[in-house]
Amino acid sequence: MKTQNFSKGRLGEQIASQYLKKKGYRILEQNFRTRYGEIDIISAKDKLLAFVEVKLKVGKNFGLPEEMITPGKLGQVKKMAEVYLQQNPKIAAKYEQYRIDAVCIVLNEDYSVKDTRHYENVAQN
Repeated sequence: MKTQNFSKGRLGEQIASQYLKKKGYRILEQNFRTRYGEIDIISAKDKLLAFVEVKLKVGKNFGLPEEMITPGKLGQVKKMAEVYLQQNPKIAAKYEQYRIDAVCIVLNEDYSVKDTRHYENVAQN
């Protein structure tokens, strides 16, 4: 089950990256990790840095991907964003603001994309 979740997670991040690129974002990094957690995608557009949480569901039988974005998860992403900015001062200086976004993806049972939604600024920074 863990392997299946891992591969679905990677698929979701791939779909989200392509989606963000089409919206004009540059992908700076994927899967930024420390012992405290992970940020799925770090992207930039103009003077904005976006730390993106990706959630994917196959079908709608078990709810929507948005339901998996909890206040605790958003708090963890925010902390990880602060760690990233501290570890990358040149990037932090280059961008005027940052925010936490979410990309939620629903796949059909055959793993084709049914829906992709981008939520901006889901956590106050």
